[in-house]
Amino acid sequence: MNSLDLLVVGAHPDDAEVHVGGLLALAAKRGLRAGILDLTAGELGSRGDAATRHVEAMEAARILGVERLILDLPDARFEETEPHRVTVMSSLRALRPRILVLPAPDDRHPDHRRAHRLAREAAYYSGLRNYPCAGEPWRPEAIAWVGGENPAQPDLVVDVTAVWDQRMAAFDAFGSQFRADPSKPPTRISDPAFRRGVEGRAMHWGSLIRATWAEALWTERPVAEALTRFLGGLA
Repeated sequence: MNSLDLLVVGAHPDDAEVHVGGLLALAAKRGLRAGILDLTAGELGSRGDAATRHVEAMEAARILGVERLILDLPDARFEETEPHRVTVMSSLRALRPRILVLPAPDDRHPDHRRAHRLAREAAYYSGLRNYPCAGEPWRPEAIAWVGGENPAQPDLVVDVTAVWDQRMAAFDAFGSQFRADPSKPPTRISDPAFRRGVEGRAMHWGSLIRATWAEALWTERPVAEALTRFLGGLA
């Protein structure tokens, strides 16, 4: 069975594109297998519905050149329980990612915090041969995560200048979420300031490594050799 080189987990469709769309596009450009695992369809969002967000998510994945799997855990109501943990475990065993990127553990959105804990536990338990879960055991070689609302200095910064336009095209594919539309209820992320914030962070991270645009990752220390080797291959 072929393994993914990189898998980004999001609580909702568009989470991956907000934070590490460039990392995904860069991996695909280098000929690696990259994918996104959305835990929910985002059906409880204030704008858009599950069907609309599914179409947008698949278009964004096409733009990035990555695979995508959207699970059916209940938006805002998924729990750190055995049934939901096994659902994520079985997906990890099927996709077999070498590098796993998770939502921020301290994000303001409760779903993002819970998704981090749920996926991190699933990543560990999916490597236990005798755990009652479908699929052959698999554990990622390294785990990292994206930043929350006020992130500290990152552990790793990746230059994504070469794929920035592609990355933002994938972000913009989620028109139901990020496009200002007077006919729809206004939200924090539909305000143009949110997009400027994504760009501003990328400019800041880029300034740390003398790049135009960059994305940041946090990880356990010491940083896993597999993660540095993977990112080195993207340079």
